[in-house]
Amino acid sequence: MCIRLGGAEGGRRHGSLGRCLGPVALCAALICLSAASTGAVQWPWMRDEGPPSYPEITATADWVAARAGDGELVVLDGRPAAEYAAGHIPGAVSAPPGAIPIGPPSDLGKIAEAFASLGVTGRGQIVCCGASALDADAAALFWALEAAGAESPMLLAGGFEAWTSGGREVERDAVVLSPDTWTGSPRDERLASAAYVALKFGVDGHEIIDTRGWDTWSGERGEAGMDKGERRGHIPHALPYDFSEFLKADGSLGTPEETRETFSRTGPRPSSPVDLEDEFVVYGRGGAEGAVGYFLLRRAGVEKLRYFPGGWSQWGGDRSLPFVRIAGPDELLERVRRSRRWLRPDAPPEDFILFDVRHWGDHAVGHIPGAVALSSSFFADSLDVYLERHWPDADRTVTPVVTYCYGSNCIRSRNTATEAARQGFVHVERFYEGVEGWRLVGGELLRDEVRLEAMRREREEARRKAEARRAAESEERTREAAD
Repeated sequence: MCIRLGGAEGGRRHGSLGRCLGPVALCAALICLSAASTGAVQWPWMRDEGPPSYPEITATADWVAARAGDGELVVLDGRPAAEYAAGHIPGAVSAPPGAIPIGPPSDLGKIAEAFASLGVTGRGQIVCCGASALDADAAALFWALEAAGAESPMLLAGGFEAWTSGGREVERDAVVLSPDTWTGSPRDERLASAAYVALKFGVDGHEIIDTRGWDTWSGERGEAGMDKGERRGHIPHALPYDFSEFLKADGSLGTPEETRETFSRTGPRPSSPVDLEDEFVVYGRGGAEGAVGYFLLRRAGVEKLRYFPGGWSQWGGDRSLPFVRIAGPDELLERVRRSRRWLRPDAPPEDFILFDVRHWGDHAVGHIPGAVALSSSFFADSLDVYLERHWPDADRTVTPVVTYCYGSNCIRSRNTATEAARQGFVHVERFYEGVEGWRLVGGELLRDEVRLEAMRREREEARRKAEARRAAESEERTREAAD
């Protein structure tokens, strides 16, 4: 039987149900009722997801050798042309960097045409060969084949090194296939454009993975080859991840199960791991850089997965798109000192916006000078009001906004930095180390005596009300006993 718990009548039923069943049974009843009303159980711990499915996308050198020359297997060599000419797997077709237009921009139709021009139709098994185990160009070929709709793309485990380490035959004559017709249908769900990433960052059920390394992700180090005016940092809400962690000591990859287990522990903090049922977008510097992460997550059974070929070169190069960088404690300390005013030491800085997103009571006890308290719980709905009050002339396309919370294990600064980006701020900074890091560099913490006094008055009022309530209840019990 279903009981509707909406409106005033629902509230009355809820109350009578609670009195009849007690708290534990009530909880179970509400779970059943909600599941019945929605048609599906919504709680993650109650989902029947079943075991993950690991796709057959890795080919060993022995597997390739056993099928070479049977006419059903195509090997695409993604190494530079000179390396291919020096020796390659017999029958392999050269597809050097640049032969397939990975992007940006990425057009799956043009990618399919490029494969067809090499004589690749998308039918049968196609193995991509790189120089070594984590070869970005070979991984990019794998992604391009899968996104263009190839039936069964694979990657050679260990690359050309694995082939030659077994003393297998190599040839030097170029293999050229006649141009053919591509037969696959594009799989748009494997491609992420800049517009798609801009729409999805920070949205529940979506995660963005940055493969460039911590120093580049944080903005501490810039990209090689980019100009001095480059923007440093990462796409809002993106998590850094080093996929070399999947390599064993001997340079080989762990099993897909091991890779999945390792990746499942990543997240903004140890207690907040990612949900592998979410959709993931992987990016690197741009082009092939980052495609290794895509392949490894596919191999680990991550189903909802996209690759952003534009990467940071496209995102960071578009000054209309928001970015987040990590502000260091020494840097922030110097900026705060420069912005402080003699007669108003706690006045908000004029050249940047500084929000303390902890609970306002913690801000009152001690905060970075000039920081305005705006708890993460109210950040999204109250940002405009606080900007108008403290920074009415702020230009969201130019003015930096900095958020901080308790320390590196607090994710409020991450969430609010993302929200600031979603609300139009282009230059967003996150003081990752928070109050803990501020203390370590000797930063001064100011008290908000007005708020502290208000807190004391509230506590005193709450204490008086509690005492009055207890006195009234005691008096009522005395009268009932007398009756």
